[in-house]
Amino acid sequence: MERELIGRNLSLQDDNGEDIHTVKEVEVKLTTETLDIVRARRMTKTKQLTGYEIPVKIVMSKLESRLRYRLLEDFKAGKTMFLARITGGLEDRITGNTEKVLITGVHIHGEMDILIAKIDDNNGIDITLEGTATDFDFVEKFPDYMWE
Repeated sequence: MERELIGRNLSLQDDNGEDIHTVKEVEVKLTTETLDIVRARRMTKTKQLTGYEIPVKIVMSKLESRLRYRLLEDFKAGKTMFLARITGGLEDRITGNTEKVLITGVHIHGEMDILIAKIDDNNGIDITLEGTATDFDFVEKFPDYMWE
């Protein structure tokens, strides 16, 4: 049976373990930095891994301002806007299987909205948190049988 996992079945907890209820989008990627090298024996080109970055993007409704207020208080106090960890999970609603990822060392350093009001817009107002993480770990994985 072929089917797709839809990203709507998402949950996200902040570094205090509290649910962030109004998350609309989470994106965490592994971006590698490489250096082109040539293997002398065969003269083949390849790439050598020289570093990596884990960009993090969280989009949530303005109704979930608690986390934003906390980060901005840290900023005003001269501290780094930092989340020790966030935990995100996807659930397969048909089987109940889940995948949970622990993202650690999240430094928020992208733009952050202070005040946005659009009088002629009927859409909700979102908060976007962007930054980088230092590590990730799969706490729960989807079972292998799903991919057969």
